[in-house]
Amino acid sequence: MNTLPLADGQLDHRRFALHGLLRRVHFWAGLIATPIVLFATFTGLLYLFTPQIEAWRHADVDRVAVAGVALSLDAQLTAAQAAQPHSKLRLIVPAYRPDETTQVFFDSHQHSSTTEHSHGLPQGHIVYVNPYTAQVVGSLHEMERFQNWAKKLHSSALQGDDWRWFMELGASWLLVMFASGLVLWWPKSQAAGGSGWRTLIPRIGQGRQTWRDLHTVLAIIMCGVLGVVLVTGLTWAKYSGENFRILQQALDQGAPRFPKSLSSVIPQNRPPLSLQGVFEHVRRVAPDISMSLSPPSQATGVWRIENVDRTQPTKRFRLALDVYSGEVLFFSGWEQLPLLAKATTVGIPFHRTEFGVWNQVLIGLAALTLIFSVVSGWVMWWQRRPSGRLGSPPLTASQVCVIPKWVWLTLIALSLALPVFGVSVLVFFAAEILRLWLSRQNALIT
Repeated sequence: MNTLPLADGQLDHRRFALHGLLRRVHFWAGLIATPIVLFATFTGLLYLFTPQIEAWRHADVDRVAVAGVALSLDAQLTAAQAAQPHSKLRLIVPAYRPDETTQVFFDSHQHSSTTEHSHGLPQGHIVYVNPYTAQVVGSLHEMERFQNWAKKLHSSALQGDDWRWFMELGASWLLVMFASGLVLWWPKSQAAGGSGWRTLIPRIGQGRQTWRDLHTVLAIIMCGVLGVVLVTGLTWAKYSGENFRILQQALDQGAPRFPKSLSSVIPQNRPPLSLQGVFEHVRRVAPDISMSLSPPSQATGVWRIENVDRTQPTKRFRLALDVYSGEVLFFSGWEQLPLLAKATTVGIPFHRTEFGVWNQVLIGLAALTLIFSVVSGWVMWWQRRPSGRLGSPPLTASQVCVIPKWVWLTLIALSLALPVFGVSVLVFFAAEILRLWLSRQNALIT
């Protein structure tokens, strides 16, 4: 007779405990993620305008007047090397459109390992050559390009790879904040009666209730876009990105790489192909898209060529050519990419707003939504908090003890996949355990 009521009571207790935990986690996720998220969002909005800013700022080196037929790439490379005589050639990006310059990338001539790598910040130089006259029109340090500067500002606050964990921490907790917020909203939407989606219509003019409705509705509307941005960002973060690449390889879902065993056969009485010859070989077998050509580092090395234009994912390719014969030793295109690699090939340029104005507008709206979510969350907290207290949602030891196992398993899985998040979770639980212990000690004393 009492079995069902007892089971229902236990179920309600578990739901209450889970709700308390999620409210607590949602609150602390906001505290942890807010400063990082605001920094990432504002720097992301700055990066959003990269095409327009680069077109304005670097037009003098990127564009030239069209003047007949372009000279050979060898003549253009000779001019670039004369401008950087003590630097090592890294790659060449031939002019793709008639009004573009050829870009020649050189590694830094400074050989100190600390200076050369600079913790992941680009240290090379780009020489810009007029393809019609083979004259150098300018030279820039790689970090002088607005795109490189804005990208490094957004990903590591210009501190290099050692600080990429900082953005990973913010993105991880923001993902948790969205997930916990959605789970907290869902029962309320179902309890609304009829179509639960009516709760997506915000109530205007009702103070804190209006803030909460807008906080929820705008986040849900843009959650798909924000989810893609967060997940793709985590795939190239410092530690979660490494785990993602390990998973890709384990599932055989990584993009095919240049085999290390590739080498050219040195023939008798045949010189290496000229740069122009290599380019013409590539044009016959590769998609028509802007590309980079990386020279061999030794006589038996190979030319490595791949697209630099990421706005056309189906034209992505990697190609290796024999230095002497021009024989194709390796080729990988869109058709050779496994499903997960195709997803990142599309997702990462979307994150970087490389698909045009529509992409910029959509990501811009998502960024503004994120800023509003953060600000509205703080406003609601300020309106609700007791005077002189933090006002964090309560969580008791008895509630923690009845939290479902799947929650703990999910938390463990996320912590393993996102190591920076995992460390922060340990800190979070240590702080919560200390808080509960101090509360119990105070209760015993009183």
